[in-house]
Amino acid sequence: MVNIADLLTFSQVVNLAATPSHLKSKQDVMNVMAVINPFDFGAFFDEVSPAIKVHSANYSQEVKSAFLEAVFNRGNLSSPTVSDGDFLLWLRVRLSPLLTNLSSSLVTPLFSIGIKRSCNSSQEMFAFLDTLTTTLSSSTQSEIYKNIIVFLQGPPPLKCYGGGSFYVYLRNTFLSFGFPDLSTFVSLLPPMRKSELLDTISTSELGQFLSQPNVIGNSTDICVIFNNYNNTSAFLETEDVQDNVKKVILPCIWPSALNSRSRAEANLWFDLRLRNYLRFLSKSLISPDEVQNASCFAFQKLVYVMGNNFAYNSSEFEQQYVYTTIKTYLSAGSGARCYNASDAELNSTAWFVSNIGNFVTFITLDDLTTFVSTAQFQVFLKNQANLELFNNNAIPANVTNYYVTQLFAFDPNFKPVNLPGFFLCSSAVPPLAYTTMTEAETMVILDNLKTFCNGTQDPEVSAALASNIKTITPQIFTALGSSSAGLSNSQISSVPSSVLISSLSTLGSISTWSQDQASIIIQTLTASGFQINSESSLASLGTLVIGLPSEAIENTSASVLLSVSKSTTFVSNMLAAPSVVQMTFVKKIISLDTNPSQVVLNVPDAMAVEIPPSLLVFSDQSADITVLNRKTWTPDQAAIFFGVLDNTNFDIEQLSPSVLQGFTCTSAQKMTQFRTKELIRACRPRSGRAKVQLKESQLTCMLNLLSGDISQNFTDYPSDMLLYLSSKNVNKGNCRSYFSALGAADFSVASKILNKGSQLFREATVCLGINGLSLSRENIEILGNMACTLDGSYIQNADPLILEKLKACNDFSASQVAAMETLLLSGTTQYGNAASWNKQTLENLVPLPLYFTRNIWNRFDSTTKKMFLKTFMPKLRKANTEKSKLKTLFQAISGRTTKRGAGCTTGNITQVIVSDSAFPFGYDLTQFDLCLDVPVLKENLNSICNKVDDNGFQTVILKKLNEAFPSGVPDQDVQLLGSVSRVASLDDISKWKITKIDTLGALMKAEDGPWEAAKSNKIITQYLSTSGNSLGSTELTIIDSNLCSLNTSTLQTISPDSIRNASPLNVSSCSAEQKKVLYGISTTSFSSQRSSSSIIYQLTKPYLGGAPLQDIVALSTQNISMDISTFSSLDPAVIANLTVSNVKGLVGMHLPDLKLFENDTVVQTWINLQLQSELDTLNLGLISNRISPTPGSNSTTIAPGSNSTTIAPGSNSTTTAPGSNSTTIAPGSNSTTTAPGSNSTTTASLTNGEVELGKSQTTMMLGALLTAVLQMLLQPA
Repeated sequence: MVNIADLLTFSQVVNLAATPSHLKSKQDVMNVMAVINPFDFGAFFDEVSPAIKVHSANYSQEVKSAFLEAVFNRGNLSSPTVSDGDFLLWLRVRLSPLLTNLSSSLVTPLFSIGIKRSCNSSQEMFAFLDTLTTTLSSSTQSEIYKNIIVFLQGPPPLKCYGGGSFYVYLRNTFLSFGFPDLSTFVSLLPPMRKSELLDTISTSELGQFLSQPNVIGNSTDICVIFNNYNNTSAFLETEDVQDNVKKVILPCIWPSALNSRSRAEANLWFDLRLRNYLRFLSKSLISPDEVQNASCFAFQKLVYVMGNNFAYNSSEFEQQYVYTTIKTYLSAGSGARCYNASDAELNSTAWFVSNIGNFVTFITLDDLTTFVSTAQFQVFLKNQANLELFNNNAIPANVTNYYVTQLFAFDPNFKPVNLPGFFLCSSAVPPLAYTTMTEAETMVILDNLKTFCNGTQDPEVSAALASNIKTITPQIFTALGSSSAGLSNSQISSVPSSVLISSLSTLGSISTWSQDQASIIIQTLTASGFQINSESSLASLGTLVIGLPSEAIENTSASVLLSVSKSTTFVSNMLAAPSVVQMTFVKKIISLDTNPSQVVLNVPDAMAVEIPPSLLVFSDQSADITVLNRKTWTPDQAAIFFGVLDNTNFDIEQLSPSVLQGFTCTSAQKMTQFRTKELIRACRPRSGRAKVQLKESQLTCMLNLLSGDISQNFTDYPSDMLLYLSSKNVNKGNCRSYFSALGAADFSVASKILNKGSQLFREATVCLGINGLSLSRENIEILGNMACTLDGSYIQNADPLILEKLKACNDFSASQVAAMETLLLSGTTQYGNAASWNKQTLENLVPLPLYFTRNIWNRFDSTTKKMFLKTFMPKLRKANTEKSKLKTLFQAISGRTTKRGAGCTTGNITQVIVSDSAFPFGYDLTQFDLCLDVPVLKENLNSICNKVDDNGFQTVILKKLNEAFPSGVPDQDVQLLGSVSRVASLDDISKWKITKIDTLGALMKAEDGPWEAAKSNKIITQYLSTSGNSLGSTELTIIDSNLCSLNTSTLQTISPDSIRNASPLNVSSCSAEQKKVLYGISTTSFSSQRSSSSIIYQLTKPYLGGAPLQDIVALSTQNISMDISTFSSLDPAVIANLTVSNVKGLVGMHLPDLKLFENDTVVQTWINLQLQSELDTLNLGLISNRISPTPGSNSTTIAPGSNSTTIAPGSNSTTTAPGSNSTTIAPGSNSTTTAPGSNSTTTASLTNGEVELGKSQTTMMLGALLTAVLQMLLQPA
């Protein structure tokens, strides 16, 4: 039938199409519809559509789609002649059964008809299709969604939107066919109508829209919404969206928040609108560029929020980054940004709280001074909120100090009691400010200092606080704590003994007592009947033991002292006591049992240095290395027992530096080569371990013992030993590693005559390829401590790293200092331009400022210099810096001397002023004299003498001291003089009471400087003039080299026991006669040790300068390996008589050192006395210029004008008359006289002396004399 459709009538065709079984395919439909005129489509479907609706299942989707396709193609439904009513009839009735399961390919044809109709018709089409969604495939629904988008986009766009909520309109349009995502949504907004359309959307509707899953694709589209939506604030305040939406919304609204034009608006943004958004702040949003143009209100609110309410643990940035933004913001412009005194909203003086807040811990001093000018800073200083903000110990100290400095500069009367806690820890609080407080306020301050600062370490503050105390009770001592040391002597003297006794636990825990303070307390206690003679009473003193006189120790039972010595706390406190007290303490303990094995057990480890070397001679197998190894020793002590290490099983690697420093050739040469190498290696530098301090003779000995068997692993040796290593022992390819290891050496160990610095630097320039004067960073790293030896021209042209290397040096020449200063002033170092230097710069340069001249110091103001000295001077004094260096420093750093005027203008010197660690900086000599009153000097003698290093100032002290004590300065005050004593005249000294060994010990402290012979003689003689005083072992130890100022008759009173129980004495400055006396006594002192040549040698070595020839010759046969230094100290007459064989036997393993020191005067003189053939037997390459003497000649005449000296053996005295230019010491003679004006030397005839000399020796002596004379003649005038 379908095939003959064109032969059928209209009715027959309708019946054919309405019968389900007839139409099977699309072609069937096409055949049928081909015969239907489009004008009859309405009638046709009026009949067919109901049939399809009833028999839908019998019509395939292909057939239905074919019908629709025919309608869309030929039905002309888009024609204006088809009314909306007809269109809707078609849609709802005729096409309804055909649209079920609509194919996606037919959606667009349908829409091309529907969207061209009226808006109502279009909407009806959307609604009708929505009723069919259950029958529509996803692809069909998607096509419908796309076509709705096209419909909305127009043209014209949104032609059917008639007002009301645009969101609702879209909902009603898209119905169940989906809803546009953000990008599509934005694309539907005509550019000129965005705000209009968005404003129709309620906040809840917008919230619903943004809460759709995956609604946001391109995050920038969200900003289109909020940049045009005028209800953003309401939305943020009322609507909540998912976190991922908040993240993309925040960047859109952030500029609005930063642009807040009032504090109220800023509060609304940060406290309400952004409350749930701020946690999503990104690094870019708080970047300096982003925040730079924020309003002050927004910026301040941001600072508060980020400092108080932000969780950084889940953020992509840290607080430091926020501070960078703050810093950039506040640094813009000049002056304090966001402060306006005339603006009620920006005139708060709590500027730091508002603009920096809790980020203040990141502030630097440069930041602070950039943010606000000094004038503006004064406005903010006293604001309590600012003070509380800076009350934070995490803030850099220099920032806090600057704040405090400015505060007191602005208001000198500001009371420290009004400072928040941590401010009290600042060194910038003027100590004098504390003196204005009441006792009650002082107690508050003391409590705050304990709470926030763990007490005060500033003695000036302690003195200021203590000066406010009127009545001292146990409670006051407790409150003062360590500040009790700030009490004046008169205050301490006024304290009842009962109060002192009940406060002992507090007083004994204070580590800052001065000796005079502790002595006053001890005297008060003992005067009240307090017995210091038991273990408990001694222990109860704690740190006050420094005030005990040696007499108190002497009068205490040795067993009690032994018992209390087991307390490490007591021993620690005892180590702070004067040396005399320590010596007496150890001496008493030793008296219990002098057996060496027991002595080392009884004496505390830290005090073992006080054991006489003679008591360290152990019998075979009796030395316990474990015990010896844990103790502290001097090199002389360790040398005595070093030999016991030969056969020990003790791990050599575990030997302490204290033991290893006893290394000597005398002991080591007798050990196995393996053990010797072990000991040498144990002396190498090791991380975390103190350096083994070795002298030159020990280092050359080590090298000699290795006999050229040198490893190329140079770090296996003591770094100082490498100073003496010959270049032939270094493989060329290893020279860099050699110089790198050598860089750790102390170049000052080497004798100047060896010129090691220059020699090794020349070798280093070849190895490292150094040309010219420039030294690279790499060069300097390798050279290390060799920098200490460099000429100034190299220093000033070197990489700035050299300054760091110079910090390790012990001293500098003037040219080196000048070069160092030139380099610093160049501005090319890490210390920057001189204009930017401050206290921190000086601290970073420590210890170099010790050597600076005014060329550097003039770059700093007085305040900076004083603040620096407050910390620098205590370090220098603790390190026992040479007094000469301290004097030079004071002169360089001090200002010019003022003329004597109308009195004290700098400020009266008080206890508080004296307590300043920088004192007497700020005073010149005139003002020091005028401002120092005698009562103040008496009260503060100890502190003043400890801090004054300048000779002129010290002379003023002595002058006023004589005024204070017209009848003589008492012992206890003389003990406090320190280095001041060195400028005393003999007349001054005659007024001192020196009756106690404590006084003698105080005056003889080596660290206070050397004594002139006449003055030390005066002091010792005055001491000895007191009944019961003698040159005992303790006296000898403390007098040491000053012993040489005594005449021989006094020296002859020394007993052998005194020498034996004393420490080794330095008698190098003694005359030949004095040395002979001391040597004679020493031979008796140590006679019991004669069975051991090495021990007797070590014990008598300090006194060998007085030994006669026969004793030295005897030593040469005993395998003692005398070092060159000791050899050179022998009596010149003895040296002159020593043969090559004698010297070879004498120096032993030190024999190669004769070559090393061949230019030494003593060695050279001896060499020139020897026959070349004899010297050649040593195989050292020594060259003699000896000239054979003329037989029978007994005298030599030297031409006028010559300056000749001949030293011949056996001479006992020398007399040179005025005008003579020569000196003669003839062998065997008792006197040599040179007549006035004479230029000749006469050698007396040989006589029998201590040693019988034969004719050959006479000839040799005459040859020596001629050689010496010729040498002098050849010397340039």
